[in-house]
Amino acid sequence: MNKRIPILLFVCISFLAAGDSPSLITLLPEKKIVLPFAASGTEHRISYNKQMTRGSFIGSMGGVFPVADVRYNDLLCQVSAASSLYTTLQNAGIKFKVTDVNFYVDIFFDIPVTSEIILRTGWGHTSHHLADDAMFPGVTAVNYARDYYQLFALHRIAAMSGFVYGGLQWTYSFLINRNVGRKILPEFGGEGTIARLFGTVVMYGAVDLKFRGELAYGSTQSYQLGLKSQNENLRSVRLAYTYRTGLEERGQFYNQRNVFHTVGIMFDF
Repeated sequence: MNKRIPILLFVCISFLAAGDSPSLITLLPEKKIVLPFAASGTEHRISYNKQMTRGSFIGSMGGVFPVADVRYNDLLCQVSAASSLYTTLQNAGIKFKVTDVNFYVDIFFDIPVTSEIILRTGWGHTSHHLADDAMFPGVTAVNYARDYYQLFALHRIAAMSGFVYGGLQWTYSFLINRNVGRKILPEFGGEGTIARLFGTVVMYGAVDLKFRGELAYGSTQSYQLGLKSQNENLRSVRLAYTYRTGLEERGQFYNQRNVFHTVGIMFDF
């Protein structure tokens, strides 16, 4: 790609956003359109979770950053860039061992169809790696990477003060040491308010279900119960308990099944 193209695009977008006519493009909008999938174990966020039945922690660094709101007549599309790094820390007595490092990058296009229904599309990449401290008997590193397109629909439901979602990722390039072909990963879930406590703090419940096409659509199931404080721009902090069962989401252990309980804090930016 010509290196001048990104610069020219930025200049054109800035010119349109700064014009005297009604803005076609608003750069760096404050409010997000799509709420995070609370129970998902691969969502873009900053988080720190203690596994309750073993001496390990799951941590992540990242978030979703709205880049621009693009309007055409009555149609709105919010373009966002998202990235996160997930890792597992194993208690080794005097220190923690970093056992795996998993990268996620997405470009989202979020389009409100009505006041209750939102479409999300885009593309993404993820690659998963064993870290230098990883020591697992019988486990050898694999070359695990996916490039995918995605399409989701979200439905806000006022009666539950929450929403449900469903869709899929279509992986067009999938490496597990070799090219394993094109695969589909359907995903469904939702979040609802159980009780309003005080101020902006609520008790909520959430669920996320993924079905892995590379493993005969075996599932990864996540169930979450917690406390949340969320502002008007859909940024939140959560204290939550999560129960997760089924196939591993860490690519280095992709064909293994696991059950664990975590308690932790999550910041959804």
